[in-house]
Amino acid sequence: MKTALIAGDGVLPVEIARRLTERGAAPLVITLRSDADSFRGIADPLVRFRYPSLSRVLRELRRHGVGDVIMAGGVAKKLIYVPALFDPLFLKLIAKSARDDHSLLASVVATIESEGFSVLPCQDILPEFLAPEGQMGHRPPTEDERRDFEYGASILKVTLPCSFGQAVVVAGRAVVAIEAMEGTDAMIGRAGTLVRKGVLVKMMRVDQDSRYDLPTVGLATVENMARSGLTCLAVEARRTLILDSEAVFDAARRHNIALWGLPCQAM
Repeated sequence: MKTALIAGDGVLPVEIARRLTERGAAPLVITLRSDADSFRGIADPLVRFRYPSLSRVLRELRRHGVGDVIMAGGVAKKLIYVPALFDPLFLKLIAKSARDDHSLLASVVATIESEGFSVLPCQDILPEFLAPEGQMGHRPPTEDERRDFEYGASILKVTLPCSFGQAVVVAGRAVVAIEAMEGTDAMIGRAGTLVRKGVLVKMMRVDQDSRYDLPTVGLATVENMARSGLTCLAVEARRTLILDSEAVFDAARRHNIALWGLPCQAM
């Protein structure tokens, strides 16, 4: 049976589609992306929606004989405040769910699975993208950086169950900025306007389904950190995807940013 990729923004969905195509099983790609041409040659077929429609997603899955579904990439959270864009089925889910990423995505996944499709973890396609534990870059963190990212991790363990705060910037054991609807990159930029130092910590809630919405970092993360004066990135091992790791490690070396994998919390 065919595999479908429901593709949000970013590099990750393109990499997943490319990997599946290299294995001889080009996926059906369903996306809202304006740059859908990124999937040309690695999607079979490519279906682009102008507006979110869960009903149409289900119809396309059935029409193309899909068995397995992968969900990857970002979707702007502010869309939930534009109900006119959504179809009745998705509006029904919004009405029944809390308006946080975890609850809404869980409702979407449950609906897809109730129709007989299997939702697969994207990391099964790209296992080498998962962050390892411990030192990843050219240098270990300093003692001050360690204390800051340990403090940041303790903060995220409190905020994540409330479905916000997937990332936090800490400097001198004080919270500089915490991520909400704006996303990690905007939060990094905001932190840089307040203090020109600190560490970035990124994790996911312990009970979150790892088949979708894994934290992701890439070259843009490191470059944004450098612009904001941040000197260390700590992510949760085995539950964070590092995109284009060679470029990430090279940029971290050039900017003297330490990269560290925190022990996995979901154990």
